[in-house]
Amino acid sequence: MISSKFFFAAAVLFVASLCQHSIAVAGVYEDLRWAVEDNNTGDVTKLLAKGADPNTPDENGNTLLMVAIRNKNPALADVLTNAGAKLNLRNRYGETAIMLASYNGLESVVEKLYIKGAEINHEGWNPLIYAASGGHPKIIQLLLEGGVPVNSASRNGTTALMMAAKGNHLDAARVLLKNGADPNIRNEWGKSALDWASSKKNTDFVELLKSHGAKE
Repeated sequence: MISSKFFFAAAVLFVASLCQHSIAVAGVYEDLRWAVEDNNTGDVTKLLAKGADPNTPDENGNTLLMVAIRNKNPALADVLTNAGAKLNLRNRYGETAIMLASYNGLESVVEKLYIKGAEINHEGWNPLIYAASGGHPKIIQLLLEGGVPVNSASRNGTTALMMAAKGNHLDAARVLLKNGADPNIRNEWGKSALDWASSKKNTDFVELLKSHGAKE
């Protein structure tokens, strides 16, 4: 008859093995995150080949793909995407990888993520509004061609045109207006793109908006 001491010892060994496995997994993840933070594409590739998970988020929900994009490293973003990085995960602020790529002006990354299935047309803050916030007209055009409504708005009513005006991004505004952006939409505080442009004392921006029908 097998004694209770045997079962206890076996249980202790089993728990210990689980703990060791968890520590090993955590160590691999930390190595992978450091490699991404350091833009070390070679080490990232090696760790992924050993089975490291590219989708483990940090305490703020940022994935490794998001980190690579924030570091403006398209090559590393490609490595992570090809390794199975999930494209539509969100961090605690509701941001996705393609939103961050749009804000940071990484046109090639935006295009590749879109082709691979990254969502661009969703409620709330979206890649188009982020692209306008960063002032990237080529990305704006790409997203509009992909089907994002030019007047899509965040939950507080902020549009891409408003963010272009807020950031003094004249070329971004030209693309939006050319594609039918409405300069008279107001957010929940009653502010329009013209209000933002006027507050920045940007006369060229004000004239552009008025030439497209913006009203005081």
